[in-house]
Amino acid sequence: MKSSVRAIIAACFGIALIFVISVQGYSIEKEKSPIAPMQKAPSSIQPSPYQKSTPSFPDAGGEGTYDPGIDLVVTKVEMERGIFQGAQKIKIVPTIKNMWKGRTSARIKIMFYTLDMAEWVEGGIGPNQEIRAGALYIDDPTGRRSLSFSVMVDNNNAIPENNETNNRCDNVVFGASETGRIHNCPVVGPHEPLI
Repeated sequence: MKSSVRAIIAACFGIALIFVISVQGYSIEKEKSPIAPMQKAPSSIQPSPYQKSTPSFPDAGGEGTYDPGIDLVVTKVEMERGIFQGAQKIKIVPTIKNMWKGRTSARIKIMFYTLDMAEWVEGGIGPNQEIRAGALYIDDPTGRRSLSFSVMVDNNNAIPENNETNNRCDNVVFGASETGRIHNCPVVGPHEPLI
């Protein structure tokens, strides 16, 4: 009796195993059938046709970079009487500043009106940078010469600026009895790019 029960259990187990294998085989075959390609859902971060995307600009230094512009002004003019280059002269040194966030590598011309002289800043200027230009020397054989002049940076507008109207420092005076003086120029600005 025990052996017939064992035979029945073994037969049932075999039938169950065959059933499981056939069901699994059926499932595997079903998984191998071709699946329709899935369509990608639209991204929620894409701008709508009514939204304007803000352009992104790379950092300064390469081609295609955004240049916010420059604004050149004369901030001060230093004057000193003394012996320079072996003779009695007046030394004049202007200081210019870029009042805005852009940069230029162009040579910057500084004109001295009534003195009929010019000086340059070589190598350009960076954002919010202040630079002393080269010195000019005016003959002063008696040691009592007086001067009255104006200084203008980028007088011919060769360098595009956000504001071309604040480049001049007027009424710079150096008296006959003065040995040294710093004239501080009235500065207007800074100015954002004009569109």
